[in-house]
Amino acid sequence: MKGRCACGQVHVSLARRPDYVNFCNCNLCRPIGGGWGYFASAEVEITGETAEFGRTDIERWLTTHFCPGCGAAIAWTPYGPNDQDRMGVNMRLFPLAELEGIPAVWSNGLAMSDDDPDGPIERTGHGTMGDGKAF
Repeated sequence: MKGRCACGQVHVSLARRPDYVNFCNCNLCRPIGGGWGYFASAEVEITGETAEFGRTDIERWLTTHFCPGCGAAIAWTPYGPNDQDRMGVNMRLFPLAELEGIPAVWSNGLAMSDDDPDGPIERTGHGTMGDGKAF
């Protein structure tokens, strides 16, 4: 799969389609407009210059990468002790035709507990990419 940011400065190539696309309403995902597909880092190739943002209002455990030209969110990667080989790629960068049929889920990230950030996340909805309501 191949996607790009709005200005075309950053390109993303994926080795496969994601298992699902996650739309989260947490205080990070919602403002940056991410619809995340999850991959091992070896499955993702990002070309072009990106800039980074790490939250400072809570303990930082992710670094978000964005295009400095158009501001599009590209991906997130683990930060610090959260060194698992998993990253989120913004599937909104890819043509809808390449995403059709992939399950979509909505997650209530606002309900995540600071005491248990790895605990279960409540799924509040589901759909399929391309069904007219999932994207």
